[in-house]
Amino acid sequence: MTEADRIVHYRNVFHGFARVEAPGLDSPMYAELAYGVSLDDELLALAALKRRGQPAPNMLFAAAQYLLLGGVAHPLAAHYPIIAGTPRPPVPAFPLFRDFCLSQRGRIAELLRVRRTQTNEVRRCACLLPALALVAREASAPLALFDVGASAGLNLNFDRYAYRYRCQGGETLRWGEEDAPVRIDAELRGDGAMPPLPPAIEVASRDGIDLHPVDVQDADQLLWLRALIWPEHEDRHQRLLDAATVQQRSPVRLHAGDAADVLPGLLEVVPPEHAVVVYSTITLYQFSPEQRRRLQDVLKAASLVRTVWQIALEGDGTPTLSITRHRHGEASTTALAKASPHGWWMAW
Repeated sequence: MTEADRIVHYRNVFHGFARVEAPGLDSPMYAELAYGVSLDDELLALAALKRRGQPAPNMLFAAAQYLLLGGVAHPLAAHYPIIAGTPRPPVPAFPLFRDFCLSQRGRIAELLRVRRTQTNEVRRCACLLPALALVAREASAPLALFDVGASAGLNLNFDRYAYRYRCQGGETLRWGEEDAPVRIDAELRGDGAMPPLPPAIEVASRDGIDLHPVDVQDADQLLWLRALIWPEHEDRHQRLLDAATVQQRSPVRLHAGDAADVLPGLLEVVPPEHAVVVYSTITLYQFSPEQRRRLQDVLKAASLVRTVWQIALEGDGTPTLSITRHRHGEASTTALAKASPHGWWMAW
């Protein structure tokens, strides 16, 4: 691909992000910035320095926010409510963003080369909870959880959060301790009924697998997780910090490596009286076809000696929440719901 072709490619990527992804996830600022970048060859060339397989808009915007959160002074910070502590000013942000990126070009380029998206979106637990309840009811056993692409593993503590599901008729379904430090709201849409939630779900073990697990006790790693959150989403910033506090009190096990390499050894030591649940949330898009095949081969092999439940919130645009039951080397998948990629709503 020539340099001109690369610029055209990334122009289309940022233009699509401005038209579809940013508005769809309620970020007018990132919609504005992405459109501005799509028309700016210097910024497109900078964004193209990101690692292979990483989304250019997310990485460029995260690198800028990371530096601002870390204390780099610039007027652009006024457009980040979580930093400024005030609403965004009613003026365009892109001219300031462009100046900031070019003035910090070297630092941003280095971040793009070495960092990756590892968003730990705790609100996705609103989708995981009913699927895990379904497994708990089928298995009648404590759950052995394995989060593939776990990032910091915050979603492994799903049962230590409080949930509120808003139904179309105005009814509210609640689950979890009311005084839990992390509160998650989600909207239930459509005609389907979410399965009933039990009073509690027993969890036997919590293991996360990631190529580069995030340690939330490391201030810099936690800062990068925050930088991946979009600037207007102040509640997401606070939820991440609250979930990190929960994990510091209730640690989970995190393992570095490729899931297809790490998972077999972990599955071997799960007691037979526990139900194995392997799940992923907006993760598999970063897996190559070969990596996906290898992961499925691992689950198939494990299913020869025990049932393995696989829960996935995956797919482009509006992802699908699904459950796959692996038994005797065979797999059967059921689509449960369509959902917001950030867990804002589900249509069961």
